[in-house]
This record gives sequence, C-alpha cells and structure tokens, in this order.
Amino acid sequence: MKAAVFLMLLAASAMAQQVRVTLRVIEVPHPELTKWTAGEKLPGSELHERAVKLALAGGAEIVDTNVLIARSGEKALTESIAEVIYPTEWEPPDLGGAQLPLDAKQEFPPILRPSDFSFETRHAGTLLEIEPMVSEDGGFIDLRLAFEMVDLESLATWMEFRDEWGDASVKMPIFDTRRLTSAITLVPGTFELFNVFTPKPAAVPAAATRQLVFVKADVLPVSKP
Repeated sequence: MKAAVFLMLLAASAMAQQVRVTLRVIEVPHPELTKWTAGEKLPGSELHERAVKLALAGGAEIVDTNVLIARSGEKALTESIAEVIYPTEWEPPDLGGAQLPLDAKQEFPPILRPSDFSFETRHAGTLLEIEPMVSEDGGFIDLRLAFEMVDLESLATWMEFRDEWGDASVKMPIFDTRRLTSAITLVPGTFELFNVFTPKPAAVPAAATRQLVFVKADVLPVSKP
C-alpha cells in the first residue's frame, strides 16, 4: 500500500514538472569548427559559448532559435511555416470522349493551362517537436526531438505560358531541407552540441560553413505562490 502511494506521489511530482527546451542553430566557418573539434574534447556549453561570441563579433550567424515548453513525459509541437503550393503532375484535359490525332499523342498539346496540373503543398519554415522526460532525481533529462528547417531557395520555370492577364508560367520550387530526428540525455541548464548540418548552396559544391545545432533543457517546477 505504501509503495503504491509512493509511486502515485512520484508520478504526480513528475507531472508537475515542466521542461523548457531551447534549440539554437548557429552557422560558423568550417575551419573554425575544425579547429574547435580537432584538439581537446570541448563540452557542448563551451562550443556554444564560442559560437555565440563569434556570431556577436560578426564572424558567424545565428540562423534560428526555438523555445518550447512541455510537461515531463508529454509531447509538444510548434511550427512557423508558409504553405508553398506547386504543380506536380500534368493531367490531360477532358475532351469529352474525343480522341487526339495520332501525331498529337506523341507530344504535349500546343497549349497547356495551369488548370491542367495537379498541385501539392509543401510547408516551408521551421518545425520542432519535443518529448522530454525528467529522471527521478531530476539530475538528467531524456529528450526525444524532431527538428526540420525547410527554405524555399528559388523558383525554376518549368513551362512558359501567357494568358489574357499576363505571365502565367508554371514554376517549380527548389527547397533546401535540413531534418533531425533523434534522442539525447541532457544535464538540465547546459547546452549540448546535438548535430551539425552541411548547407548546400546551389553555386557551391562543398559549403564553406557548417550549421551547429545546440539544444538545452531546463526544468521548471510548477509550485503554488
């Protein structure tokens, strides 16, 4: 009986704990990252401090910062997105049972309209999903995390077309996607280097920078005033 009561009190205590997760992406020159990681094994907090100092001095860039709170053992999700709608498949027009001439079947009809296409929607922006779990003694936080950054890099003209209102060309988007799904054990209040992304600009075969993903989790006990 006492054991059951203890477990109930422990569960209630865990549910009363909230975890604030901070995820920060800092883009640094590749040589700087190589220098930081080539010698001694620096802790994540030291790497984060160096990256922030470099960004404040103008030698790096803070790309993104996300903050999200969830109760221990529960999931939370935040999105900052724009919906990008684009054509994906050409659908021939309905000719009411009529057949195209044989030579016309071998190539596209002379006029294609935007209404002849199927469209899809892609979310461009930032997505962060977390599921933290505070250990019984509060000394560690097990964090499951899914993070995604999608940028609309450019629009490529797939088919030129003009209608009575002007340019109605069909354009295809080019997306740059960085995605991370993993789990990590953190000491509360301390940044850790979780991942390194390699950006791939279209004009640069091997990017000269790296995007460092830092994550920190803080326990925020819920107490009555």
